[in-house]
Amino acid sequence: MPSLIARSTATRMTVATPRSARSLCSIFLLLAYTCAAGLMGCGPSDPVVAEIAEKTITADQLRTFVEKLPGGLKSPYEGDAARRHYLQSLVDRQLMLLEGHRRGLDTTRAVTGAVDNTTRSWLTTLYLSSVVAPRVQVDTEDIQRLITERGYDRERKLNAILVHTREEIDTVATGLAEGVTFAEMARRFSLDDRSAAQGGELGFVDVEAAERSYVPADVFRDLPLGQVSEPLSAGKSWHVVRFTEDRPADPTKARHQLKEELYTQGLQQAQEEEQEQLRARFSLVRHDEALSLIVDAYRRQNTTSLDNSDMPLYTFDGEQVSVRAAQQVLRGGAPPRVLAQREGAIAILNRRVLAPRMFAHAAIVEDLVDGAELEEHRRELREDILLATLRRQETDMVDVSEIEVRQFYDDHPEQFVHERSVWAEELLLATESEARQVHQLIVDGADLAELVSRSLRADAERRSARHHYHPGEVALYPRLVPAMLAAKKGELMGPLEVDGGWSVFRIAYANEGGIEPFDSVQRQARALLLKRRQQSALGAFLQHLRDTHASVVVIHAEHLAKALPDEVL
Repeated sequence: MPSLIARSTATRMTVATPRSARSLCSIFLLLAYTCAAGLMGCGPSDPVVAEIAEKTITADQLRTFVEKLPGGLKSPYEGDAARRHYLQSLVDRQLMLLEGHRRGLDTTRAVTGAVDNTTRSWLTTLYLSSVVAPRVQVDTEDIQRLITERGYDRERKLNAILVHTREEIDTVATGLAEGVTFAEMARRFSLDDRSAAQGGELGFVDVEAAERSYVPADVFRDLPLGQVSEPLSAGKSWHVVRFTEDRPADPTKARHQLKEELYTQGLQQAQEEEQEQLRARFSLVRHDEALSLIVDAYRRQNTTSLDNSDMPLYTFDGEQVSVRAAQQVLRGGAPPRVLAQREGAIAILNRRVLAPRMFAHAAIVEDLVDGAELEEHRRELREDILLATLRRQETDMVDVSEIEVRQFYDDHPEQFVHERSVWAEELLLATESEARQVHQLIVDGADLAELVSRSLRADAERRSARHHYHPGEVALYPRLVPAMLAAKKGELMGPLEVDGGWSVFRIAYANEGGIEPFDSVQRQARALLLKRRQQSALGAFLQHLRDTHASVVVIHAEHLAKALPDEVL
């Protein structure tokens, strides 16, 4: 690698080659987030390894930076080449900060506003975690009460008779009322052949499995043993159920869930109570003229006037929240129709604007952070945001044409090769009997996607039961992936026992692999090419900064080995 930094003592920095500049990009892009914490003060035992104008980089700062880097961002070089590589990254950071200050970016409203908002978020989190959260206690008796009330403490043996229509289930109900046994009616009418042969018995289920089988939680909890339920909707089908035996269940999983639920509820209540106390303590005043300005702007669907209004919306304890500051927060996704109504606007402003401001102010009043620590935090934020803003300025002007995107696709076909894969509609069920019941429902015409609520897969509903699998996932799904790759398109398969339950699936689309056609990867190709162009632009920009500021960069190469001994590299 060409020398990035002169080896002689207290020399000016040499010019990095464009190739070297590109090699630095991946590390540099992370500097705004990782290295600021390491750039602290220096002392006699902490020699300076580089000077950039009035800024210095010490041995401890360089070592801290390297030690905090994730493994994937370590230098590909060894020895002195790696030491120069790491130091160049920190020098580049300082050069960019110099350029950002020269352009006046540090004083722009966008940068100062982002620093203020991020600082407040940090202070709010600090106050809530230090003052409010410790007050929240979850009583084990409350957890046990909910376990019992919600039926998590038992499993019940479920029996069901499943039919197509409401008329058929009414016929079943009439037969049961006239004295025909449940088992006999199940054998005669139920669509689930396996459970029908067993008199409708599906096995033990907990309350969650019952709900996935279209048995409401209140029916699971309250239906007496042996009693037949009223007709229940089961997607496009209908069923009646009964429970014939109860047994204790292990509520450990439910206990953890309920503890988290109760804690969240308690924390929300504690935050509301704390906010009310702070309102009184800080003598909060809401200015209705400003509130009306916000509501009217959203009612007219024209909020431009809010962006530059310094009219006070809230004042408390010497602090002021302007309309403009509130609008900066509201612009982040608050529902306009709600803000167009006075009561709705008050609720959203209280939750998203006022509460964080008051908690952040309270953190300072309570001395949860001293002035020096707060100023250091703001300095780090300011540098990070300044660097991000400068990078955007340099990369936003980069663009690629459709012709260039097509040429990139043609020149780099290896970027768009995909292996064989399948898209499958798949449901993961808790038991084999439940899986067989679902399989029969689909055979009888039920839409697989309409049964998605019964699937155990965490993302099943979000994906509408559609999942993508390829051979590389065999390690994750050792039985499921081979079965899917071997299945024919459109054929309903299962139940198949897999990790976590029983799978019922149908292949919706099979892709045999190869190079993706341009139309299907055009957006991906554009993103890849644009990223390359942006990295190239950043590399050229860094090289320009190095050339421009070479006279103010001094390297003390004799301290590099001490700063980064071989064991650190």
